[in-house]
Amino acid sequence: MTFRGRLLATSMLTLAVGLGALVAAGNAVLRARADAELASLLRARAEGQIAALGVSSGRIVLRESANDGVLDRQAWVFDGTRLIERPRGVSAAVERVAIRLARRAGPGSANAGHDERLRAEPVRARGRRIGTVVVGISDESVERLESSILLGSLVLAALLLLAGWWVTRGTLDGALRPVAQMTSEAADWSANDLDRRFERGPARDELTALAATLDALLARIAASRRHEQRFASEVAHELRTPIARMRARAELALRAGTDGDEERARALETVVAEVDRLTAAVDTLLAVARREADSSSESVDLAAIARETDGVAVEAPAGLPRGEGDADIVRRALAPLVENARRHARERVALVLSTSNGRVRIAVRDDGPGVDPALGDRVFDPGVRGSEHDGAGLGLPLARRLARSCGGEVTIGPGPGGCFVLELPAITAAD
Repeated sequence: MTFRGRLLATSMLTLAVGLGALVAAGNAVLRARADAELASLLRARAEGQIAALGVSSGRIVLRESANDGVLDRQAWVFDGTRLIERPRGVSAAVERVAIRLARRAGPGSANAGHDERLRAEPVRARGRRIGTVVVGISDESVERLESSILLGSLVLAALLLLAGWWVTRGTLDGALRPVAQMTSEAADWSANDLDRRFERGPARDELTALAATLDALLARIAASRRHEQRFASEVAHELRTPIARMRARAELALRAGTDGDEERARALETVVAEVDRLTAAVDTLLAVARREADSSSESVDLAAIARETDGVAVEAPAGLPRGEGDADIVRRALAPLVENARRHARERVALVLSTSNGRVRIAVRDDGPGVDPALGDRVFDPGVRGSEHDGAGLGLPLARRLARSCGGEVTIGPGPGGCFVLELPAITAAD
């Protein structure tokens, strides 16, 4: 059963239970009211019959009056325990019930047969009971009325149930139609156009909240796809260069004759160096993948990593906090920044550490020409170079990606000279 079907079934079941309870309660109240009216009518008839009797010397005396036909139609009169008047055409079973009621000590009621109700009232004279009057009434008409009302209420309940089904189904269709449409559009967009959005504004109700959630989900999917595309571009760029160099050197070594042993040796040395570079690139990519799969928090001492770098000056303040990240990832992110500085520096490369605003930073500075202002942040795009020198190491794009995998960033710092800044979230004592 679909979600709409379950909602419709639940609504109809609730409505049916409510209507059933209403019908049952209404008919129970009607029955109680009818019983009370019949009891009141029987008491009135008994009192009228008693008022029409006479008493002489402690005995009941029947008196003739204009209304005797009406009063005696369903009335029994007992003088003591002796029956002195009975109605005509009454069955023996009903009369036996009347006699049994007359023998009771006080007033009472009983059902006689299928549609006959009797009531006994004692006749008293001077505070002493001298006889009993039993009156009866047929409740057949009341039973027919109750049956008709019950049937009518059931028919009305069925009509209300049908109307409720029609209204509820229309309401559910109208409410869920936008959801089905949004689901279909989201599925189509996720496959063909991740830049489309519902744009229903802030979450005001369930539907706009769903739209906002789907917009956020599509945005995350789009970002993930762009991330994968950029990552593939960076990988292709980083692996293409060493592979091309290895191929060129190997072809050169193959073309060298018997007199080219020295050239062949240099070519093979270059192949080995490029293989080492390729291995380092693959190792770094695996490290990035592991970090993105398991981003559990670790800490790293940036000052200690800076001091591991040979041939550079290190400026670190006392009490520098540790940074968040994996030490091996941070080393791999710092290495291309240092290589880049060494390539472009005239004389000096320095690593300057600092901390502020909950971040710990290491600035890689050189006294070279710096990054061309026209390039700006595009220097981190794969394949972009700031000079005629070939790129080395993992390159600036993967350095930034490595830093971001630890929650950090790599940016261009202020001059003079060249400056790239690697920053990480600082871990304080409270953390």
